[in-house]
Amino acid sequence: MSKHDIHLKKGEILKNQYQIVKEIGAGGMSIVYLAVEIDKQTLVAIKVADMTRKISRRLFSEAKILSELDHPALPQIVDFFSSEDNRYFYLVQEYINGQPLQECFEQQESIMNQEEVIQIGITISEVLHYLHTRKPNPIIYRDLKPANIMITNEGAIKLIDFGIARKYVHNQLKDTVQIGTVGFAAPEQFEKRQSDARTDLFSLGALMYYLLTGGRYVYISQKPVGELRKGLTKSLKQCIKLLVKTNPDDRVQSADKTRELLIKAKEEIKRATTIFVGTEWMAVKYIVAISFFLGVVLYIISDQINR
Repeated sequence: MSKHDIHLKKGEILKNQYQIVKEIGAGGMSIVYLAVEIDKQTLVAIKVADMTRKISRRLFSEAKILSELDHPALPQIVDFFSSEDNRYFYLVQEYINGQPLQECFEQQESIMNQEEVIQIGITISEVLHYLHTRKPNPIIYRDLKPANIMITNEGAIKLIDFGIARKYVHNQLKDTVQIGTVGFAAPEQFEKRQSDARTDLFSLGALMYYLLTGGRYVYISQKPVGELRKGLTKSLKQCIKLLVKTNPDDRVQSADKTRELLIKAKEEIKRATTIFVGTEWMAVKYIVAISFFLGVVLYIISDQINR
């Protein structure tokens, strides 16, 4: 906390509207507090950044981007404002009651179910499609990882933390800053190239790879996901293989196409389950029929012996 020099106390009131409850998180550029919006008596999350630190100024960009967005899988902006001396910037968002996917993943006693991973992939691909098709400038998220995905207590998925998101600029050769989370970021995020929609798609592939393999990173493993996790559907393996290609031109080219592949994988699981259940039911019927037949035979034999 000292590195930010931000010290808000329980009960402190901001802008005569928000009463601080407690600190609930901290990152490289901000500290997050749980607060009560006094008029509505509802909980909100307030990100606070010290604007004298260069990296913390990204919170202003985050607020600007989020204020233009409206999607059920994105946090809703409530308010944003600066302190009287302009040193601190406050971003007020809806409070998401749940856990980061990273924590859910770490708490599991076994590897993650592929249906769960597919559903997460479908939801995130829908959010990315929304971001990537914004006009006039698509939004590139650039920081897709388990820690930035919230699973609410109701099971909904929310993509949070737009701290390093940027608007795509046509004909720009490279990003202003090369940045990303090692293990999930696409290669071009650390090279002198401009990140685009396909950058986020690489991260989605790396994310699913990580969840399906018990926490392995695709760039370290260098193995197809099917070698590390047996029983995955053909479409899911193909989808991840195409998403994590080093060359952006070789990847799946859109979030919408990614969603199609994941829905196909979901349908493959459904068909396999139906076939298994059908086969299992047929086996039960055969066993019952054979048991009945054997019972009749034994009855006849017993009857003949007793005569």
